[in-house]
Amino acid sequence: MDGILPFLKPPGITSHDAVAICRRILKEKRIGHSGTLDPMAYGVLPIFLGKATRLIEYTESFSKTYVGECRFGTFTDTEDSTGTSVLPDEEMHIRHDEPIWDELEAILETFRGTQEQRPSKYSAIKINGIRAYEYARKGIPVELPSRTIMIEHIELLAHSFPYFTIRVTCSSGTYIRSLLRDICMRIGLPGTMTSLARTAVGPFSIHDSYMAEELMVHGENLLLPTDFAVSHLSKIDVNSVQLKMMVQGKELPITDSFSHTVPSHLYRAYGPDGFIGIVKRKSDSIRVEKNIFI
Repeated sequence: MDGILPFLKPPGITSHDAVAICRRILKEKRIGHSGTLDPMAYGVLPIFLGKATRLIEYTESFSKTYVGECRFGTFTDTEDSTGTSVLPDEEMHIRHDEPIWDELEAILETFRGTQEQRPSKYSAIKINGIRAYEYARKGIPVELPSRTIMIEHIELLAHSFPYFTIRVTCSSGTYIRSLLRDICMRIGLPGTMTSLARTAVGPFSIHDSYMAEELMVHGENLLLPTDFAVSHLSKIDVNSVQLKMMVQGKELPITDSFSHTVPSHLYRAYGPDGFIGIVKRKSDSIRVEKNIFI
């Protein structure tokens, strides 16, 4: 069984749990996911099955879109509503009035673009091979380095004090609860994330995702074709002679049919019978980068 399931992960389970559910229903041993979702979050979680698992690495840089709700009132140690209340930093100036819509919109705009983000100590980032949240649960302090993120789009969807809701499209590795923490700090009021939905991962949309109950009924008929994961790569076609050379491990010379390719770029390759894998243009040849169906 080869293909991709855009799974609608419910809140309350881990991404690992979601994979186990799909494995049990579809009875496929080769299975994995792209883009971990926190247990409290819900939304699209791409599940890869069979030979499609070999393409997960090409999806890890996909932009992601989230809808997050935040409540003013207190910070928490986990930066979401599952945590314990903590005091704000001493240097933070606390305001005593309620922010209005226009002010919130203006502050959100300041977060658009490239910036450094300090992840939550309850994140899944590994420190010396151990997840940061494992240190945090044991009360062991660790220094998490900031990371460069990109906020491509951010907008205010709703605001009724003490709640506000935003939609964010961002680079991989962005923590929305940490983003909401920083927004609250800039506003001048403590706050924490109360809900989170991931509505898109690259080409995968929540509107085209399926619950476990639907998977139980329709099974593998819900799977997207394997090459959907790399639809962002340009396409090249190889004939039967060229395909035979690839099977033999040979590189393909740059013929007229490959003249449009660019050195060092990746391409999804198709033979007479369909998708065969990922190839890379070298200076004077085309070589197989990832063999999927050869």
